[in-house]
Order: sequence, then structure tokens, then C-alpha cells
Amino acid sequence: MFDADARMVKKLPWLVFFAMTFAGAFKISGFPYYWCLYFVCSLCMLLVTFYLAYMCERYTNFVLITLCASSYSLVYLLSSLSYLLLKKNLGFGMIEAVMVGMGPMLVIGAVFILIYFTKSSFLPFEITGRRVAARGFKVKENGGLFGVFIGITTLAGGFFMKSVGSFNGGVVSIVLGTVIWVFLLVRLRHIIRGIRTLRLQERGMPIPYTFMRIDEIREARSRWWMGRLLKWVGTLRTSA
Repeated sequence: MFDADARMVKKLPWLVFFAMTFAGAFKISGFPYYWCLYFVCSLCMLLVTFYLAYMCERYTNFVLITLCASSYSLVYLLSSLSYLLLKKNLGFGMIEAVMVGMGPMLVIGAVFILIYFTKSSFLPFEITGRRVAARGFKVKENGGLFGVFIGITTLAGGFFMKSVGSFNGGVVSIVLGTVIWVFLLVRLRHIIRGIRTLRLQERGMPIPYTFMRIDEIREARSRWWMGRLLKWVGTLRTSA
């Protein structure tokens, strides 16, 4: 994600999309119009995925959207499991269970916002002209770890939600999942703060920052049929 090549630019947004739709498939029981909301959100995320994988050239957009969307998949599972335990094991009503069950979401969201708006002590990026990549980041060694973590936590969380039979086990899973994700955000704190710094710098730039490997990404997108299709649609809109 932080020094994306063409392969990662294409696969990571789709991995995040499937993680989010998989997590959302675990319906909050008793929530009215849930499936309507689910399909609308899935459609919106599908459009975002097309943009990230086949059109996006703005580095800060790609990193920030992917990071937030991937965080949502785990946060939703943790909050859904909290809701399930509160409603079934403690007899909470739907509204009370939803409000209390949002605890993991509020904790992780608060940590992310606190990190994002904290001043960065240094900029962990290599900048060449308009091109950006994280310093010391190796795509082959580290690029897939974030995506693998998304998939594993989403899959494990989903199966646990389906088969949980212990209140104590559920509480441990919620606390552990929240702690792990907060730890990951803390580990990425310099990157997250650096993204905000780049976005502030972009305000005074005529053209925003792009990927360090943008030539490779553009060349690959010109070969992908979806990339060519979206580019053609874009030319039609421009000509109109």
C-alpha cells in the first residue's frame, strides 16, 4: 500500500472490497432495512474499488481510503459481536445493544483520529518531484501482510460470530481484536500522520502527489480491460 506497484494497486482494493462485503453479510438481527443499506453501501464501495484499482493516481487518496475501508471490516465485526453478546446474553434491547456495541468502533476510530491529527515528528516518505513512497518499504516483503491480516481477521471473526457459545470467549475476542487493531494503528502512526502532512502540502500544489511507480501502474492499467473501459467512459464524459 505504501509503495504500491501495479499488482498491489489492482489487488488490494478488491481484497478490501471483499473483506467489507463479507463482514457486512453478518446481519445485525432486528435492524430495520439492513439489507437495503448493505446493498447500497456495497455498491458505493464497488465504485470506490473501481476508482482505486483502475483510475486513482493520487497517492494520499489511495492510502487513506484503503486504510479506512480495511479498518471498517474488522471494526464492524467487533461491534456486531458486541451487539450479539449484549442482546442475547445480557438481554439488552436493540437500541441499547447498538449504542453499547459501538464501543470497539468508537475506541478504534478515536485512536485513528488522534493519530491523524497529531503533528508528525518526521515525514516517513521518500519524495521525488511529485512521486511518493514510504521510506524503507519493500512491496514483496511487506505489501501483502496488511491484506492478509484483513482477510484472516475478517474470516476468523465471521466464523466466530457464527459459532460463539461462550460469553467470556466473546468478550475476550472483542478486547483482543480491538487491542490488536489499535496496536497496528500505533505501529503505522508515522505513516498516518505523514499522509495528513502530504494532504496539507497538496493544498498549495497544482497537481497532487502520485505513486513512485506511476509509470508502471499506468502501463499496466492500459493493458487491463477494465482500465481501458473506464478510460473510454471517461473520454465520453469529457467529450460530452
